[in-house]
Amino acid sequence: MITSSAGVLILAAGKGSRYIASGGSGNKLLASMGDDASTVIETVIEQAKLSELPVALVTRPDYLAVREHAERAGVQLVLCESGGSGESIAAGVAMTDRWNGWIITLGDMPWLTAAHYRRVNEALEQGAAQARLTHQGKPGHPVGFDRRYAEALRNLNGDEGARALLDLRLLVTLEADANVHRDIDVVAKPR
Repeated sequence: MITSSAGVLILAAGKGSRYIASGGSGNKLLASMGDDASTVIETVIEQAKLSELPVALVTRPDYLAVREHAERAGVQLVLCESGGSGESIAAGVAMTDRWNGWIITLGDMPWLTAAHYRRVNEALEQGAAQARLTHQGKPGHPVGFDRRYAEALRNLNGDEGARALLDLRLLVTLEADANVHRDIDVVAKPR
């Protein structure tokens, strides 16, 4: 049975090469967010769950701590050997085929809130085929696709994600705050 709403698909299978190149060590998703002692991935999962939408997380089989956070939070876990975002999206969509759409977000964007995910979902519920948040006209995350993109999303590969599927004639852009651009690609970014 298809759900009435889209779900949040968290991509957490990347290797974090820019983070490591900037002097980071270990998996950036496990970096502390500072004062509250939660990790990057815990914060991302928590905000996705607060949206009250279905949530699934795609990660690598060997990212045991990331897997544990997802399991503890009760979100659907999808394992994917590839760190490429195309393969991660394809694996996630294949395992969540009952969803009515997919709100794709990155596991290293802990400043996105439940409200960000809900805004994209609302656009999809109002008939948008595609929706994405922007800040000052610059594309950001998350990006949403409705159910008619299921097959195309399942067939993605490489590291370009779903970028090739975006169609400016169909894409609804939603202006938001600067957090739609903030991620943890280099050390010292958590503020």
